[in-house]
Amino acid sequence: MQVGREIQKRKIALGFFIISVFYILGSFVIGLICSITTICSFSDGLGRSPLNLLFVLLTFVPIWIGIWIAMRFIHRTPMVKLFGSSSKLNLQLLLKGFFAMLFLGIGVETVLQHVPSVRNYVYYEQNTVLLLSNWIKWLLPIVLLIFVQAAAEELVFRGYLLQIIWSRSASYLYAVIFPSLVFGLLHFDAQSYGVNAWYYCLNTFVVGCLLCFVTLHTGNIALAFGLHWGGNTVSLVFFGIHGNLDGMALWLTYLDPKSATMGVALFVSTVFIILIYTLWARFYFSSFLPAFEFKEPK
Repeated sequence: MQVGREIQKRKIALGFFIISVFYILGSFVIGLICSITTICSFSDGLGRSPLNLLFVLLTFVPIWIGIWIAMRFIHRTPMVKLFGSSSKLNLQLLLKGFFAMLFLGIGVETVLQHVPSVRNYVYYEQNTVLLLSNWIKWLLPIVLLIFVQAAAEELVFRGYLLQIIWSRSASYLYAVIFPSLVFGLLHFDAQSYGVNAWYYCLNTFVVGCLLCFVTLHTGNIALAFGLHWGGNTVSLVFFGIHGNLDGMALWLTYLDPKSATMGVALFVSTVFIILIYTLWARFYFSSFLPAFEFKEPK
């Protein structure tokens, strides 16, 4: 039994390694193409223009190839098994998640801008560099590529790692916490956030755990796809942080990511996310934690 578990762990590690290699190679190739052809430049930072942001999002496309190879040749299971127990993506759940997060995100940010105690610290201004006509021109391709990016991350962490580990009869805590911990640590960015990078890691770790719960609650990854897609659309297309993938954001805050205010904002948003999930889960599923019965992938 112990030998069998070790073999399974090695398969999971190898699969994750292959996925990572495809992402790194894809990023290198796209960066090389940009530098050789001068189509766009990353000298001013990542995602500082619509075209620049488009190429950043394209780096997530190879992840899909890596997942397919890992499932096909290592686990010998169709990639669609990662969608859920039916091996089909529930489009209704996907769209519900997308529009729910889109309207919630825009609504919360808009309301907070009318609260003086918040507006004094986190204030959004119109992005004067981005013309509205240019924003409209790039809107559809950017939003579609945000889906590709968000869905790629979901397939890795709430698809591949969560479901493969859980289907091997592992502890559900390990199946949820391990992928979410990796997800959080991969978002660590001390250069941009300073000490607040740890608050950002905590935020993404919590979000990762909750998206795992959502996937196990519904037995399908579609809702996690939609929620992630909607959340990233809000932060990349509507309310952005100046200097941080802000090429398509209509409104920008000039709040320093390394400031104490940003640290407080990240912590408060983490608590708010937990509260929203708790209320939603109680209403729709009558419980915070899922039953942990989904064990489809092999």
